[in-house]
Amino acid sequence: MPRQLAAAVLTLAIFMLVQLALHGEIIDRIVAVVGNTAITQSEIDKELRLEALFNHSSVSEDPQSAQEVLRRLIDRRLIHQDLAMTPFLLAKTDEINQLFDQFRRKSYLEDMDFNTAVRHYGITEQDCQAYLAEQLNFERYVSFRFKTGLKANPQQVEAYYQVIYLRQQREAGTAFESLNSVSQAIQEILIEQQANELLEKHIMELQSETRVEILVASGRQVPE
Repeated sequence: MPRQLAAAVLTLAIFMLVQLALHGEIIDRIVAVVGNTAITQSEIDKELRLEALFNHSSVSEDPQSAQEVLRRLIDRRLIHQDLAMTPFLLAKTDEINQLFDQFRRKSYLEDMDFNTAVRHYGITEQDCQAYLAEQLNFERYVSFRFKTGLKANPQQVEAYYQVIYLRQQREAGTAFESLNSVSQAIQEILIEQQANELLEKHIMELQSETRVEILVASGRQVPE
């Protein structure tokens, strides 16, 4: 995106925030700009609460967690254009509803039911549905864009088995399974690693083509 347009968007956003402040309204601080879109402090906070809910844990107050959330939000904004070009990958409403129904039947932090947990974390059902949809769409995007055609050859599988799998089993004090028994699982691990490397490379390419700027430090700290 041209820098002039991105700068104009940023200027407009700052102007609107100033006007809200002058009228005594609560403002949501813009933390970063990715292309022509903004990432706000409230998005970071909501993401931390959603991750805590989905991980059945307390909301992290660690500044490093906020940094990692911001990086993930930036990465998702960068690949948003790719996702927009592959609408056939996007989850349908009934798929999201089915996932959501399964999700809400679980127990959460300190055995809370879903409704209690949602109130505890300060989020809504709609937030949870949107989060599930985004995760599903992202997984499908990575699978289609980067996993298609990937393979792990027998030499790679055997090397992983000998160097990593056996060491992990010894350290855990658990019995070894044969190479044939775990071959498929190891292939999936290796393909996942290859796909992640391709994804990281693609994100770096997008970063070189798109304006990404950290504007202010968030209350929980953000990357420099």
